[in-house]
Amino acid sequence: MCFVALCALAGGGNCAWAQRAGDNALASAEDAFGTTVGNESVGLYTAREVRGFDPVRAGNVRLEGLYFDRQQPNPMEIFVSSMVSGSSVRVGISAQSYLFPAPTGIADVRLRVPGDKQVISAITTFGPYSKYSAEVSGQIPLIAERLSVNIGAGYAHEDMGDASRPHVFQGALVARWQPTADIEILPFWGRRNTSRMSPRPNIYTAASFLPPPIERHVSFSQPWARNKNHDNNFGVIANTSLAENLRLRAGLFRSLVVRKKQFNNLFQNTQPDGTTDNIIVEYPEQQFGSYSGEVRLSGVMTAGSFRHTAHAAARGRIVQRNFGGSDAQNIGSFTIGVLRIVPKPVFDLTELSRDRVRQGTGGVAYEGLWAGVGELSVGVQKTFYRRALTVPDTADTVTRDSPFLPNATLALHASDKLTFFGSYTRGLEESGEATNNATNRGEVLPAVRTSQVDAGVRFNVTPRLTAVAAVFEVKKPYLSLNNVNLYTRVGNVRHRGVEVSVAGQVAEGLRIVAGSVFLQPRVSGDLVTQGLLGSVPIGPIPRTSNFDVEYGPPSWRGISMDVQIENRSTRVASADNVTKIPSRTIVNLGARYRFKVYNSSVTLRAQARNLANTFGWDVNPMQLAFNPEEKRRFSLNLAVDF
Repeated sequence: MCFVALCALAGGGNCAWAQRAGDNALASAEDAFGTTVGNESVGLYTAREVRGFDPVRAGNVRLEGLYFDRQQPNPMEIFVSSMVSGSSVRVGISAQSYLFPAPTGIADVRLRVPGDKQVISAITTFGPYSKYSAEVSGQIPLIAERLSVNIGAGYAHEDMGDASRPHVFQGALVARWQPTADIEILPFWGRRNTSRMSPRPNIYTAASFLPPPIERHVSFSQPWARNKNHDNNFGVIANTSLAENLRLRAGLFRSLVVRKKQFNNLFQNTQPDGTTDNIIVEYPEQQFGSYSGEVRLSGVMTAGSFRHTAHAAARGRIVQRNFGGSDAQNIGSFTIGVLRIVPKPVFDLTELSRDRVRQGTGGVAYEGLWAGVGELSVGVQKTFYRRALTVPDTADTVTRDSPFLPNATLALHASDKLTFFGSYTRGLEESGEATNNATNRGEVLPAVRTSQVDAGVRFNVTPRLTAVAAVFEVKKPYLSLNNVNLYTRVGNVRHRGVEVSVAGQVAEGLRIVAGSVFLQPRVSGDLVTQGLLGSVPIGPIPRTSNFDVEYGPPSWRGISMDVQIENRSTRVASADNVTKIPSRTIVNLGARYRFKVYNSSVTLRAQARNLANTFGWDVNPMQLAFNPEEKRRFSLNLAVDF
């Protein structure tokens, strides 16, 4: 009925093709460094993990290439799916086309911009586990070649790896208005409501050892501890040509996350036999909100084989966040993986702390292109940062910083197939929240200065197959728990590494996305010198290798098969570097069937993940806590374009 109603609103039954049934991350990937299309992701990196760091946590989100200060997203989802078509991780040579690149990489998000054809899309998903969801969206032209909208809504009864089963409602609207041939305006809005979500169990061992194996996909969270929040993102992007070679782009954005009910579930002092102290933390209602935006003026001059582009840009954000006010209650001795229901204790919630950030940045940059020879870009930003922290019964703390942030990139075309590249950039990036087991849990720490240098080579093996190899070094202050359990700066961290990517079409119907990253993370500082902290940080994986392949020749008449293999090396899992998580390999299988029904495009997608049901512990990089690898699971997805 929803499909029919949207089609009628659009003007009848002449609905055209859309891209939802054609969503395919592997087919869209230009390299192995991370691509998301719709609900699918492929590659070494994600928007939450690049070269051992988190671009979203660092504040390096771009929406249609423009600066967007995204607040506190769900680690699994950055934006509402019907509002955005996907995202790409930009590092190395793929980041060189971005004005003012960032040391921790860029999560570049693309809006689902409506076109001029009338389209209705519906997506239904079953699995993994007992999950079911439905989403419907309509691309509706209202004024031919002038105004069109994309409107969507969806519901999901989730079933997550820890057996949390939240209810998720989401809706979105994206419009494209072209009052003249030279002006495009893109207003958008997206909202996600999540309720009845169990807090993820975070397991901390009493000493340097791994927790014992547990049965997976079993809830052992108290039924009275349920989280509820809503997530809002809206704004407008404008693009216009002021003259033949002069272009103006601007974006103004609002991001607001409201945590109506918030619990954290900590299992501390966990013993080798699985016995543990269950600490439940409750918070009062919290809000994380920001206004942000960018204005960019770009001028281009071409002279023969040379093209010169000059940019002037201004970025800014105003952030207001509250945190704290929580109370932690030890509800007794438990065994991890086993549910024992106890009455809800009385929590003594207190006054919230407030965090206010003002940041303005101005910058200029130059890009030079010499056709067939190479490309050069240089830029510098001056940023002014101020953070005011208000904690009850404590004097206000104000932090200021105003560094110059230079960047430079170079690409040399040795031949039509071979390109050498390198870059250097400095940044002022967010630090993220303190961990749940810290005395200052939930606090967002001040921004920190960061830097990155990389160099590499790109080789076009064939017109449809590209290989990239690069070396890199990223430096940041290191934040962790100190010797009095305060989450703060305890030293410096350096990630050196090598990354390799091969992506593209190998033969007709055969496409691969394969890569590896070899990482050497190191921590330095007084705690390391004193022997109180190991020299290797918790979380980063020294080697990750991914191999993704899809095969579907035309003779298969719309059927394709795909395999994903991910191998992760042994990595450190305790502050003293004694505990290590063994290496493991995860294999996923999938299949698609693309066909038509009454001129409608249909895709049926089936997946089996962790086919061998491999067990292993992971360290949550946000909380430095143990969580188990998800068990074998299956899902079925049906997408239809009317």
